[in-house]
Amino acid sequence: MPFKNIEDRKAWQRRNYLKNADKIKTINAKYRLDNKDKLKQIKKIYYSNNRKKILEAKKLYYLNNKEKLLQISKLYSLNNKEKIKERNKQYYINNIEKLKRYSLQYRLDNQDHLKKYRLKNKEKAKKEYRLYSLINRNLLNAKEAKRRASKLKATPKFANLNKIKEIYKNCPKGYHVDHIVPLNGKNVCGLHVEWNLQYLTPSDNCSKSNKLIY
Repeated sequence: MPFKNIEDRKAWQRRNYLKNADKIKTINAKYRLDNKDKLKQIKKIYYSNNRKKILEAKKLYYLNNKEKLLQISKLYSLNNKEKIKERNKQYYINNIEKLKRYSLQYRLDNQDHLKKYRLKNKEKAKKEYRLYSLINRNLLNAKEAKRRASKLKATPKFANLNKIKEIYKNCPKGYHVDHIVPLNGKNVCGLHVEWNLQYLTPSDNCSKSNKLIY
């Protein structure tokens, strides 16, 4: 079909696409499914060859459309709160060791910066820690118990640390986690293992103290 100029050809292509949109979409989807690995490989090669170019283009696009992108992001996060929470949770579970390593590396690399930040924002840091300790009281208790047990060399290699953490995490409100056989008893010393833990009321835990009750 002869065209007078490029605009006419583009208009004809647009009309043709709109007419056969569904058909084209199904063909494209089928092609993508059939050539998944091939397309991934092409994408990888293209990205590795044009990495700087792509990053610059992304930066430029972000700078030109900052407000628009923030608006879209806010809208998406509001509409998909539960989905995002679940996805983040799943990602954390799958990459817990990796994230721990990154966190440790970041703290090591930015020690001076973090010290300066804490000194500058003492009150803010205190408030943040108080809030964190209120929300994660049980986890902090688990951490403290682990520290005390390691000091006393009471945590054996066969101890299931994840189970111990779960016991502390699921501690009912108004209860304490107690070692059945105390770690530092007068006559006998127990181990920091999952089967040596029980839930007690504060009064029972205080009266029991470092004694073994039969």
